[in-house]
Amino acid sequence: MDQHASTLLAFPPQDDSVDNETYHKAAVAHVQRISKMIKERSRDLVVFSAELFNVLPSRNPVVDPAVNSLSYLAILHALLFPSLAAKLPQDLILQKLVTFMMVFDGRQCRYGGPPLLEIMDAVGSGRLLPPSVAVECLASAILKLDPSGTILTSSHILLTKLAYDTDNIQPALPVIEKDIVYYPGMANHQDAPYLCDLELPPPLYISKTSGLTTSLKSSMVLEYDLVGGMMYCARREWWKARKAFERVITFPTKDGGCSKIMVEAFKKWILVSLLADGRHSNTPPPHTSESTVKIFGILARSYVSFATAFATDDVEQLKLEAHNNAQLWMEDGNVGLVEEVMASYQKWRVLSLQDIYTKISIAEIRQQTKSAETGAVLNKDEDVEALIHNMIIAGMLKGVIEKNDDGTKFLLFLSPTTHLSERELAKEIQGYAAKLREIKKIFTATSQRLGTSKEYIKWVVKESKRDKSSEAQDPTLAFDTQIDDEDLMGGAQDQ
Repeated sequence: MDQHASTLLAFPPQDDSVDNETYHKAAVAHVQRISKMIKERSRDLVVFSAELFNVLPSRNPVVDPAVNSLSYLAILHALLFPSLAAKLPQDLILQKLVTFMMVFDGRQCRYGGPPLLEIMDAVGSGRLLPPSVAVECLASAILKLDPSGTILTSSHILLTKLAYDTDNIQPALPVIEKDIVYYPGMANHQDAPYLCDLELPPPLYISKTSGLTTSLKSSMVLEYDLVGGMMYCARREWWKARKAFERVITFPTKDGGCSKIMVEAFKKWILVSLLADGRHSNTPPPHTSESTVKIFGILARSYVSFATAFATDDVEQLKLEAHNNAQLWMEDGNVGLVEEVMASYQKWRVLSLQDIYTKISIAEIRQQTKSAETGAVLNKDEDVEALIHNMIIAGMLKGVIEKNDDGTKFLLFLSPTTHLSERELAKEIQGYAAKLREIKKIFTATSQRLGTSKEYIKWVVKESKRDKSSEAQDPTLAFDTQIDDEDLMGGAQDQ
């Protein structure tokens, strides 16, 4: 027991100011010692786990999950795999698991590799913890390893599926709302010499080689954004849902191909566009290939017709489109979205009146707008007033209801311009500055990756041989046209 405790507590270094090289060597040596212990005396970790976890009195210091994270990980792994150990009560083991996932040292656990990923996979599968707890633990672990949240990993895929399938979306949002910039195995990203360097971009320490993620197929990347969009739909965050579906629609493909999941996302993109903007743009998202757009137009023809009717005052045509395609909505799993669209129709018709009026009576609004659910005007002015109040509360409409001396009520449309106070403006500027600092790090890492790309070097050499008349042009402007589609996603492998 004493010997094991001494080994487990030997890391990290007591001096927090050690340089990356010293820390790295100490971490590697510690991992080797622990690996040897697990290989030769794994049973001892189970036998003495109660004392090491401070469940039973011991004269040795206990292993702290926030301080001795690698050692704590080793004990947990021995208790959890191949199956839950019987030495401690299972509830207690799972309690220790939750504590570890919420407090472990992200820098230290960069050296945790396969054991940590195996634990994260088990948590993400939902077989160890209640779904609400599992989602929160997995989200916490992902952000401890990568606080920027900019690299997509196999753990992200598990997180979205578990959160959406069990309706535990809120705890997953801190991860889902991050902008993905990197993917495992991207070209020209080699593993760093010192994984502990806190200035490293995520791809240099989160990789298949480091064991903190598996490789991702292109279908997994598509599924991540599709499920993410559906999570936003469940929260009625239509703008975010639209962006997520757009990422699926514009996913780079070879030879202008189009997968089934891309078509599914396009259909949902049309519906959430109606909810977010009150209309469907005839212009596809940027970077969508012409051949892909044609395929979308054919396979989603009914959705386009429905969206076209939505943008008009012809409520009967909209109802007809909705009714005639009821079976299609059901087969595609979009019944709920279509119902949301139909319920929002009259709200968007009210909003369209501000293009004509600055002030209009409630009675006129009732006569000029109809409900898509009934196809008729609302029964009384009070119903229209309630509809407008709900729109104002939801932030959909900027306006106020006024009452004349004769009792007539009017809707006054207000300017969308918002005047910020000096304090609010300063806060907004600080937010933009922080965002720019984050982007600078990403830009630097991406520039380094691009600068070592053989495709880019070939392009620069080719450009240097051109006529001097073209010297003023930026060689990067046309570079993207020279790269094959599969290179754009780096480590995302085709299925």
